[in-house]
Amino acid sequence: MKRIFLMVLTVSGFAQTAKADTIDYWHVYYNKIKIGEFTHYGRPHKITLKLDSLHYGDSITVIYSRDTPCAGCTTHLTVEDGKHHLFLSGEGKGTRNTLAFSIDKLIDLRNQGYKEYYQIFYFEEPIRSRSDKIMLFRIKIE
Repeated sequence: MKRIFLMVLTVSGFAQTAKADTIDYWHVYYNKIKIGEFTHYGRPHKITLKLDSLHYGDSITVIYSRDTPCAGCTTHLTVEDGKHHLFLSGEGKGTRNTLAFSIDKLIDLRNQGYKEYYQIFYFEEPIRSRSDKIMLFRIKIE
């Protein structure tokens, strides 16, 4: 009986530990309206925006969070194409701070005929290789 009790106690202890585990997550806002809430699961995440509903001066904001945040590190958000050509970038200090970019250039590129996805990456300095960048989501403007 004691063995059974001890096994049940041990197994429930492992279950509690597994429940407490956290993962990175990020929230995406168009202007101040949340349009996405993502984690590393189910990737790649995609956001589709309609060109006729976009306006110059609008912005996309990302708040990236993880269970081991850094307060003083330099954080970056980049917008790239599939060949890693940089279109836009933003910089901030510390995890869980907002990083934002204006969509003006994305509207201009779409009006010029660019129809591919834009890839949004997050990384913290120091960056040693391209694999240090985390692709958060893709944006397609239709």
